[in-house]
Amino acid sequence: MITTKYYQTWAEYLADHPEISAKEEKAMAPVMQGYEDRFFDFIMYLCI
Repeated sequence: MITTKYYQTWAEYLADHPEISAKEEKAMAPVMQGYEDRFFDFIMYLCI
């Protein structure tokens, strides 16, 4: 996997920020997953 300082998966972000509570994680997870999905879609669009 390529290492970059500009992009982290949700799991990597959580590992780097242990101060995020379970309640905050539950609220943030769907939003962050949506960002990951849109980012992936954008990269695939660029490859076409």
